[in-house]
Amino acid sequence: MNEKNDLQLLFQYRGALMGIAALWILVTHEWQIVSFEGEWIYEIERFWKRIGFCGVDIFMILSGMGMVFSLEKNSIIRFYYNRIKRIIIPFWFMASVVAFIDKWDKVFYFKVITGIAFFRINIYSFLWFVPAIITFYILVPIFYAVFKRAKNKYIFILAVLEIWLLVSLLLKAYMREDLYGFTNRIPIFIMGVFLGWICREKTVHFNKTTWIFLIITLILGLYLAYQSNMNGMQLILPVSNCCIPNFLIAVSLPLLIAKVMDMLCTVKVIKYADIILIKIFSFFGMISLEFYCVQEWIAKKILPEMVQHAGNLLVNLELLIIVSVCGMVLYLINKSIVKGFDFIDTHFINVN
Repeated sequence: MNEKNDLQLLFQYRGALMGIAALWILVTHEWQIVSFEGEWIYEIERFWKRIGFCGVDIFMILSGMGMVFSLEKNSIIRFYYNRIKRIIIPFWFMASVVAFIDKWDKVFYFKVITGIAFFRINIYSFLWFVPAIITFYILVPIFYAVFKRAKNKYIFILAVLEIWLLVSLLLKAYMREDLYGFTNRIPIFIMGVFLGWICREKTVHFNKTTWIFLIITLILGLYLAYQSNMNGMQLILPVSNCCIPNFLIAVSLPLLIAKVMDMLCTVKVIKYADIILIKIFSFFGMISLEFYCVQEWIAKKILPEMVQHAGNLLVNLELLIIVSVCGMVLYLINKSIVKGFDFIDTHFINVN
């Protein structure tokens, strides 16, 4: 009988965790506050909306973990092929739709789909997460190859994080500030790779002390997130609200949520309700990339009209339905295109 591996919970409930992260990102982008200013719940709602971009960091850590298993399973060529068909196709398709409707000029369109706009203009030019994660995907095989050769992998990771911090500090006077929104996510992606390696190589069992430590880590992350996002406190680096606080939240919250889901699935009274909830979250996890790709652009088109004719709660529900349907359509389009690529791969090219 295999010994329990608590880190495996992140893979067992990966779809649901990605769904929660996707919904949290929608909250930070488009959620209309439903409580009234002055009520205690108003501050909580405003805070959770403000820090919803932490969902990106949850994606980063889960992606970093997944990269380890993908690299161990596939050749480098197959690894890149899998990333291209899953990430780049929806990004290019959405960019083409927006470029046509919003009448982008050809130069800007080219800069967006090639990532030039991300690095040379502003990371938020268009769907910044996609070029960011693609950059990590391009570099991770090199990083992982060096990581595997390290004699002491714990010291290696600490050394890499120290180098990242030193370089980040040295570049403060030279690098565009918006780029820190990207580079500040390097530690969480590296931690994802590290946790993926630990999960693959070792059986990790958390005791009560470990879970208490994770709870304390989450509380500290939320406290620093509140101070940096709501009170403007700077933490070492520019754009620090998406660095240390999000790192602490992203390494603790997914594990705690996965543990709660796992525990609830064993309780007979609420077992099926929990399973249904997991399936709902997993649906959003399945379409998470497409869900992200469509939400801001669609909301920009329809939200101004919607908020004039309905209450905020109804607007939130209607927008969720519309974005979900559009995300599902984009997912099905991408799936059809990928089937064509896979047919060519299987019968003619055979990418290895």
